[in-house]
Amino acid sequence: MTTTHAPIHRRRRLAAAASTVLLLVTAACSSGAADDDTEDAAASGEPVRGGELVYLDAEIPISALIQEQGTWQDRALFWNLTDRLVYRNAETGEFEPWIAQSWEVSDDGLRYDFVIRDGVSYSDGTPVDAQSVARNLTRQVYGDEAKGLAKNYAFPDDAQITADPATRTVTVVLTQPWAPLLGALTGWAAGLVADSVFELTREEQSDYTNLVGSGPFTVQSVEYGKSYVLTRRDGYAWAPESSPNQGEAYLDTVAITPVQEDSVRLGTLRSGQAHLLRYVQPSEERALADDGYTIVARSGVGLANQWPLRQNVWPGDDPDVRKALQLAVDREQIIEDLYTENWSAATSVLAPGTAGYTDLSAEIGYDPERAATLLDEAGFAERDADGYRVRDGRRLSLKTYVDVFDNTAKALFQHIQAQFKDLGVEVVIDETDYSSYGQTVNADPAVNFTRTGWPHPDPAHGLWNVYSSGRADSLKLEGADPQLDALLDAGLHAPGADAESAALAETQRYLLENALTIPILNDTQVYAGAPDLHGFTLSDGGLPEYQRAWLDAG
Repeated sequence: MTTTHAPIHRRRRLAAAASTVLLLVTAACSSGAADDDTEDAAASGEPVRGGELVYLDAEIPISALIQEQGTWQDRALFWNLTDRLVYRNAETGEFEPWIAQSWEVSDDGLRYDFVIRDGVSYSDGTPVDAQSVARNLTRQVYGDEAKGLAKNYAFPDDAQITADPATRTVTVVLTQPWAPLLGALTGWAAGLVADSVFELTREEQSDYTNLVGSGPFTVQSVEYGKSYVLTRRDGYAWAPESSPNQGEAYLDTVAITPVQEDSVRLGTLRSGQAHLLRYVQPSEERALADDGYTIVARSGVGLANQWPLRQNVWPGDDPDVRKALQLAVDREQIIEDLYTENWSAATSVLAPGTAGYTDLSAEIGYDPERAATLLDEAGFAERDADGYRVRDGRRLSLKTYVDVFDNTAKALFQHIQAQFKDLGVEVVIDETDYSSYGQTVNADPAVNFTRTGWPHPDPAHGLWNVYSSGRADSLKLEGADPQLDALLDAGLHAPGADAESAALAETQRYLLENALTIPILNDTQVYAGAPDLHGFTLSDGGLPEYQRAWLDAG
């Protein structure tokens, strides 16, 4: 028996009902005059065509090397410039056909047959056919060594990929099961690009003006670090079937401006010079909502925000100390003090709604009494003059760096620092800038933990990528925990969804029962704006979807 996924058929939802609304704006935010038809449409609540959406992001896009770049701001561009074979519905969590109109998977998980949708084209006019899809998948699996392009590590290391133009079918045959494959095909890095992109040098491919996809927008202009303008793709007619907009994007253009200072970004929105921004401080969420602005937020599927505890830095090798730290975090108090209803406390290493998620809140629930007992039994019963626990004259102290990828991180880290101090544990928080963060935290031998946990198209690959001794090895075990590596590999190579979920459940429990990581909260992406923008939605991973959005005529 094979698993077959055919196109879904359901009644279209009205765009106004299906969308999440945003934003307050003045006439300066809208472009162009409306004709009678668009004015009538706006009055009726139906989507209006035209206008330029001005969006302020907190970070600068880095590169159009689609299968290598994982920064949020690059993902957001890829999401709107390219399409993918499979779509994950953000509301249901189910896979849906997209460029692949259907697919079949063999029982042993070794063969995938994708039937490619007819009539799809790239923005240069070339077809998105079986041959093109096969070339894209080949590059995802193998990269391009001659041009110095890495493979996409969410894909298997080896595959036989063939195309049958007559049946529009692409067949992928694996040497061993790769459970993340369908999930990987929904990810930002799996966007399909035209053959013309393959012919370019690495440097040329990194330029967004050379990125040719089949998505609802194309790149109109780029002024690196200052402005990225997308324009509507004429003739676009192949959105996922559950999308309320089955045709071209309503907006004429999307103007993306990186504005790194929170106050400037917020002031620009409030002044009516922008429609949309990302990275809203929780305190501002409430103020904006009170002033009539609307907040759009989503906790993406993937890994929860967590602190993996490095085993090669004292006292990370002590399981009692690790467990005490895990139990000393009052997550609900953190949410109450720092966040809003758009945020939630982590209950596992995976976020709720993620395939294979297991609620393990009982394992990591706040228990300061037990935490204190564990530290006493570990030999940290005495305290120094500052109230911190000591053993053999050495203070129980941990070091970390503020996460530069989360605008709420500093307050969050300081709040947990205070909770740990109540237990008698010192946390030393250092800071570095965005550009040097990765190199700094990896080179500092005194670091006990740093934040990880992001939306990810497949949880088995996400956990493997973070915790496997063969990948990031965030615990710095260097292969010293073969049981963990075996669990991670079991999820990665499960032959089907049920087997993957079972392996994920066991992996989550192992990580938490052994106190190898401290889940904190579920990562949430928050956007804000004013009420003349409608239909703006977020993907399953919290990325912006501009194709459904529209502005009031003005």
